[in-house]
Amino acid sequence: MTGFMGTGKSAVGRSLAKQLGYPFIDTDQLIEEQAGQTIAEIFNHEGEAVFRAWEREIAQELASRRETVIATGGRLMLDPENARLLETNGRVFCLTADPAEIAKRLRSEGSKRPLLAVPNPEERISDLLAERAEGYARFPEVITDGKSIEEIVMEIQHLMDKKIIDVKHPNGRYNVLIDSSILASVHEFGKIKGPLAVITDSNVGPLYAEEIPADLLVTIPAGEPHKTLETVNQIYSQLLTAGLDRQGTIVALGGGVVGDVAGFVAATYMRGVDFVQVPTSLLAMVDASVGGKTGVDLPEGKNLVGAFKQPQAVLIDLATLSTLPESEFASGMAEVIKSGLIADPQLFELVEKKVNQLNNGARADLAWLAEIVYGSVEVKRVIVEEDPYEKGRRAVLNLGHTFGHAVEQVSEYSIRHGEGVAMGLVAAAHLSAALGFCPVELETRISEVLTSAALPVRIPAEFKTEDIYLAMASDKKKAAGQLRFILLREVGDVFVSDQVSESQVMETLHHCGAS
Repeated sequence: MTGFMGTGKSAVGRSLAKQLGYPFIDTDQLIEEQAGQTIAEIFNHEGEAVFRAWEREIAQELASRRETVIATGGRLMLDPENARLLETNGRVFCLTADPAEIAKRLRSEGSKRPLLAVPNPEERISDLLAERAEGYARFPEVITDGKSIEEIVMEIQHLMDKKIIDVKHPNGRYNVLIDSSILASVHEFGKIKGPLAVITDSNVGPLYAEEIPADLLVTIPAGEPHKTLETVNQIYSQLLTAGLDRQGTIVALGGGVVGDVAGFVAATYMRGVDFVQVPTSLLAMVDASVGGKTGVDLPEGKNLVGAFKQPQAVLIDLATLSTLPESEFASGMAEVIKSGLIADPQLFELVEKKVNQLNNGARADLAWLAEIVYGSVEVKRVIVEEDPYEKGRRAVLNLGHTFGHAVEQVSEYSIRHGEGVAMGLVAAAHLSAALGFCPVELETRISEVLTSAALPVRIPAEFKTEDIYLAMASDKKKAAGQLRFILLREVGDVFVSDQVSESQVMETLHHCGAS
């Protein structure tokens, strides 16, 4: 437990420890025992620097502990090294409360903290919370206002059952929560405090929109053809009519198209409002919802207009996959397989072992789904943290996409994104082998796992190589006018190359089925 004083860390920690049957440790009490003096005496006689040194020593001491509940001092986890140590073997939760509630609790305790010895304690608490906001924001938040200790403990236990990934970006960080029962708690887990507008589509809205209480529901037609500036303008009009202001939050409830459109709206409406991703397709869960890229299509190509807009949370409810059409689930599997090929051989092997069982129960295996979603998101997290604005390493996430996007475009988007990526992955493997970077057997291995996932591996013969190559010319991933391809050395080892000739690309397209 971390968080500001008066948020309930010790009381909640003791109750949680009792529920779990774990020992409880309060770091401030532990420091007092080991130092032989109170915290106030340490500050008064030796200074704050000595106290912070004690905190670092205690963090090192506790880092290896397991099955223990720890309540930390309010600033202990603001030290990045302390946080790193205590996150190694454990889950960290930040308890929060309104400044007025914190001041009330501290007064009721008869606290003599220096914090309260000011004319306006509540204002001082607000200032300190603002100073510490970035540090506390790295951890899952548990709001304690208006809740009993028992309710808070139940909420933390519920959170402990979820897989949580912490994603950092240049302006902060956000959590990706993966579980099978999140929709009803979007307000809480998404940290939504103001008016809420849910943007969804005509397929997902009737299934799940009612589970998220909202001030405004905006439903757009489903499908890639509606990922346009015209759709964005229509959404702007509805938001303005409803009076949504800059204190509002937009929730994207749907697949990749909804996430891209809603994210672009959130980035530009009123010069930016808060944004929460609630992806309901496998493809959006493992790819589109993480990383902050949003955008819409132009007639000339996909995603040519867009913005980077980081969500304040990504809430992945695996239960929504139960209503996903088989073809759309297969489309998402292309991005899972791509993630394994880029940086996680174990993820690729996990898919290989079970993907051919998809029609016999694997899709209903929530534990397996949680593992492949978690693994895919973790691959993307590492890459987008290294390259948040797609200036370098992030380009590897486009493995198979230079071919795949072009195939989608010449099909007038009758081919799904994941299907295009599947064809592109095989093409990338063939091109890599033809250039001598990987063994020819890798193309066969990739084709087999994609086929087992009910994905196409051949470009339809009615598509001409010249048309596909022309579509590639508008690819936004070009550098200095030169097409860039992501090539493979082996599973988990990919690289970017702009040294591929037109003839080599044309040969690959012919090999993969184009006429």
